[in-house]
Amino acid sequence: MVDAVVFDLDGVLVDSEPVWERVRRRYVDASGGRWQPDTQRRLMGMNTGEWARYLGELGVPGSAEQVATDVIDLMAREYQTHLPVIDGAPEVVRRLARHWPLGLASSSPRKLIDVALDAMGLTDQFRVTLSTEEVARGKPAPDAYLGVAQRLGVSAGRCVAVEDSSNGVRSAAAAGMRVVAIPHGSYPLDPDAEQLVAVVLPHVTDLTERSVPPARSPRIQEISWGRMTVDGLGEGKDFKLYPGGGRSWDWTETGTRHEPGIQPADVEELLDNGATRVVLSEGFDGRLRVDPATLRFLQERAAEVHVARTGEAVELYNTLAVREPVGGLFHSTC
Repeated sequence: MVDAVVFDLDGVLVDSEPVWERVRRRYVDASGGRWQPDTQRRLMGMNTGEWARYLGELGVPGSAEQVATDVIDLMAREYQTHLPVIDGAPEVVRRLARHWPLGLASSSPRKLIDVALDAMGLTDQFRVTLSTEEVARGKPAPDAYLGVAQRLGVSAGRCVAVEDSSNGVRSAAAAGMRVVAIPHGSYPLDPDAEQLVAVVLPHVTDLTERSVPPARSPRIQEISWGRMTVDGLGEGKDFKLYPGGGRSWDWTETGTRHEPGIQPADVEELLDNGATRVVLSEGFDGRLRVDPATLRFLQERAAEVHVARTGEAVELYNTLAVREPVGGLFHSTC
């Protein structure tokens, strides 16, 4: 159900955020600028052009290109002296690479990505690496994560991202990925970002093949009478959705009508694809029933079930899909 795992670099594999803060703070102070209390948090996730321009807003003179060159050179010297590898991170990467293709979406410049991966001996473990300086927008925009998924040849909705920062979490979630967060002790997640996370781990060494969650269930973008639009699946009338995908659903395919309604055979596919919670829509007017045998079947399979009219069902499903392996049947008429 998961086609790839995509790592962030800074704060996940390398404890570089304190180094970035120290280097940029010194550079701003030495250049006559003024470091603000929220500067580091704002900088986290910005691509090279974005943070170089932002340092200019703090009073650093010179072009953004020159500022970026200066700071990256200072960071490279720091890395050559000591690369702050997070304990156990290289081993985690090698272990997960035996189970999934790996990508890397980092706000670090390409020069520093290559230096860091080479120093850790991980260059050949990642099939795709991408710097936010190589896409239009940095984090929290989804560009880097979408770019990695595209280069891997997989749907972003079938990827799991590993992040440490609030902007990184927002970026991966906006791309449609399920997110594992390993927050840095000095930079806790903002409350809104924490709500976008499926799993929070205390340390990267807690990331194992078992702690990688199922892929995210696709979001329902729009619904109106007789029409739905679903991420990655397009438009249709009715849909069957589950972690990592779904399909158009003919609600009569098991031979049912409005009564007795949704059958055990209709929901079995949801469970087979990893759903542990199930949302069943009764139609906008509540005419599509759920057979009691279906509710018994779901109870026997230890699946939590929610039955509601379509509007309420869609709202609940989209909320659950961010953090939980949810499946659903959605009927857009009656």
